[in-house]
Amino acid sequence: MKYHHCCKKNSQKGFTLIELLVAMGIFAIVIAIATGGFINSLRTQRQVASLISAQSNASLVLEQMAREIRTGFLFCHDEGNNGGLNNNCNNPPYDNPGDPGFVSGCVELDSGYQEGIITAPDALPNNDLPMWDCPSIDYMNAQGEEVNYSLQNGALVESNSSVSTSTFVSITGDSVKVTNLHFIIFGNVEGDAWTPRVTIAIGVVPSSTDPAVNSDVLNLETTISARTIDCDPSTNPASC
Repeated sequence: MKYHHCCKKNSQKGFTLIELLVAMGIFAIVIAIATGGFINSLRTQRQVASLISAQSNASLVLEQMAREIRTGFLFCHDEGNNGGLNNNCNNPPYDNPGDPGFVSGCVELDSGYQEGIITAPDALPNNDLPMWDCPSIDYMNAQGEEVNYSLQNGALVESNSSVSTSTFVSITGDSVKVTNLHFIIFGNVEGDAWTPRVTIAIGVVPSSTDPAVNSDVLNLETTISARTIDCDPSTNPASC
């Protein structure tokens, strides 16, 4: 009797080199897409957090300024005649065009409002009252201290005569950079019978080296009405 030995062929098959390369390529593409999406999500999260921090900081500063201005008086004032106002609100301590941080003084605008029941010395030729667009603001607070707000080196700074009129302290945090600052002042002319109204317009960006973050300017604005008519009883009692 003869025995026949037969061998079964191995039915398992492997991957060819081309199939491995294709699979690895597809896998690499999927990982790249997923990683890119994850990185973009992290970047967006950081950007949103930076913007929220900048807006929160600026809002707190505006609220702080509003509380002081609401009880203030003699805004950008010059002893009963605001003809010298440019010299009082021109972004100190940079008072001269040669100073590196110099910003020109206030710009006089026509408010469209007529003067009050008392003849205002600074009324415009058409009897409309002026309003002022200023790079800084100077006034007396409720404690009788001279206060100034201005923009210096990307920070909103404050000086107070109780400390020193030449000492400026930043009131914005390190997380925010101020790009522009304007004070629109109306009703600060003695005899106009209007209570002063100050509009603060400020533009801020997060303090970041990321161009995607610091290229978007957040513009905030608030208007404050003072509680008293702007006048100096010692120099012009009739207008008070």
